[in-house]
Amino acid sequence: MKEKTIIRWGKYRWPIEGFFKTAKHQFSLHRFGQKTLLGVYRWLILSFLSYMLAYWVYLHNSNFDDLDWYDSAQKALVLLLPHILLLSLLKKLKLRFYRT
Repeated sequence: MKEKTIIRWGKYRWPIEGFFKTAKHQFSLHRFGQKTLLGVYRWLILSFLSYMLAYWVYLHNSNFDDLDWYDSAQKALVLLLPHILLLSLLKKLKLRFYRT
């Protein structure tokens, strides 16, 4: 293999490595198994959702100084989790109401 080829491939590799490092450590996705194809798909979907929610909260706060993924992820959790739990409870109540 030529030296230029290795250098070119290396340039593509580092952003990907950065993505996996951030997804695993800043969003605590290192706990999810990736041993099967379905596990890999689930991990990728969770990573994408985590990134999008954290970035949305970062944009919502209008603080464009420095993007800290961990801080954005924690703010997304505090901001969005109560709404998700409330919607889940309302859905369960609605199902029980219609069954009776």
